[in-house]
Amino acid sequence: MPFIDANGVSLHYELAGGRGPSVVLMHELGGTLNSWDAVAPRLAARRRVLRYDQRGAGLSEKVRQEFTNDVLVADFIALAQAIGLAPPYHFVTVAAAATQALRFLERHPEQVGALVLCNPAPGVDPSRAAALDERAAFAMREGMRASLPTTLAVSYPDHLGERSAYEAYRGRYLANDPVGFGYGFRALARTTMLHMLPQVRCPAMVVAGRHDTVRPHAGTAELARKIPGARFELIEAGHFMPTQGPEPLLALLEDFLPT
Repeated sequence: MPFIDANGVSLHYELAGGRGPSVVLMHELGGTLNSWDAVAPRLAARRRVLRYDQRGAGLSEKVRQEFTNDVLVADFIALAQAIGLAPPYHFVTVAAAATQALRFLERHPEQVGALVLCNPAPGVDPSRAAALDERAAFAMREGMRASLPTTLAVSYPDHLGERSAYEAYRGRYLANDPVGFGYGFRALARTTMLHMLPQVRCPAMVVAGRHDTVRPHAGTAELARKIPGARFELIEAGHFMPTQGPEPLLALLEDFLPT
């Protein structure tokens, strides 16, 4: 798993597979490229698959300057260009990462082959910004462990999925830089891409987790109806489905993504 400087930061990434469509796996806020460990290798058998730690996450550079959703999109563009990953890109996102794929689609619609939005959070109502800012400030001040009751304990109950997968995820979560984690929450609080949903023209699939308590599947189904022609699927998983329900998710991706 190499590193590369892109858009002014060091990004940790993995590019797997040889020929085939370019698939981009974008992890959730608080996650890392390891969130895709049970999915990426099998997708790469017939595709070129990129996954990476976003700025401030995993083994990518821990920044001390606030960033926006547009900066995260610029990170992807710089990374893809630097490693020679050619469009069209087939994005698979989890939760808040949907905002990045939708922003890229808005700017470069001709470069997007398909969208898969898993438990998407495509935007935040301005009325909720203060609550996210407060959560960010708490994590930055008190650290990741102190924030567990209001973050991971809600989004990843320890009874969901394999116990070993939960323990590994929790360990990576606690290893997050709390400042970068806070910046991510603040960026999300100031982002809304909801206006893009009716404008999606590429093939799209929205996947909900039956046991997602952060974003209940009824709301995700309603969101999917705003995307023209979008396919909606409900699987046995929670909010972080690549870790909590990798097998049913992988089956959908194998069926939906081109080879």
